[in-house]
Amino acid sequence: MQAQDIFQPGVGARREPVQVGAPPGRLSSWVVMPVHFNSLKVLGMGEAVRVSCFGHQWVVVMNPGEIIYNGGGVGAVDRYVSLAIHNRTEKVIEVEFKCIIKHPHGGPNISVGSGKISKFPSSASSHVVGDIGTYACTHFALRSVLMNYLVNVGTLTVEVHMRINKPGPVQFVPGNPILDNLLDDFNNKETATIKLEVGGSREGSTKRIKTMTTSFYAHHYILRLSAPVLADMCKPRDDRTHSKYSSCVPITDVQPEIFKHLLYYCYGGKIDEEDLRKNAKYIIEAADCFGVVNLKLEAEA
Repeated sequence: MQAQDIFQPGVGARREPVQVGAPPGRLSSWVVMPVHFNSLKVLGMGEAVRVSCFGHQWVVVMNPGEIIYNGGGVGAVDRYVSLAIHNRTEKVIEVEFKCIIKHPHGGPNISVGSGKISKFPSSASSHVVGDIGTYACTHFALRSVLMNYLVNVGTLTVEVHMRINKPGPVQFVPGNPILDNLLDDFNNKETATIKLEVGGSREGSTKRIKTMTTSFYAHHYILRLSAPVLADMCKPRDDRTHSKYSSCVPITDVQPEIFKHLLYYCYGGKIDEEDLRKNAKYIIEAADCFGVVNLKLEAEA
């Protein structure tokens, strides 16, 4: 039989998008930090201003850049001014940023930005203040143009906008429920296939003393996997007319409380450390008797 080509022209087969890495969360609101460069020297020698945002220290740097000469080669006509942002905290952060200089009289704004969430390296790996770092615009604006954006007799205001990804909801991924399901069936009278009558006597000073028995309920397949010697003692009977259980077995050489710990362990349970330490001798004897090797080793440790 010839296989059908689901990618034939005209066949509308929409595929689920492929996610590479963790999808981003919702973006936070913009945090706006006005940075005032209060001296004209920013346009001649360079200047750095420190700000704080999202728990990080930042440095906004403006430096004189490339000089523009006139065509006749007589001298400099103008020069570019660069704008850079450096993370000065010893921790990487991912932010979206933009820098805006607004015209004081309603003219066009000057702006530059990442346009997306970008990773800023830590201070240990970023450039020193004054250099043009990774997140910089070397041709941010011409000096002659910036002169038209000065306010208060020489102040240049740069608005630094930043926002980050908000942490998304933690996705719950359920684990394999088999252990919890087994523990739910521990000593379950309704689903069990085996009934065990534990106790009935204990050692006295001179002879064995009769005591009350305690009934426990188990599943043969669990005992076969966890306590093979006990499972052999509980092989199903041919005649079950007197009971719904395939086997009813008396256990007289173990105290009920110790047997409860052993059976609970067989179903994947964890014995309390204090109980294990206090009853170590009896738990070791019972585990050895019924073939629960791992419990014996744990109690001996």
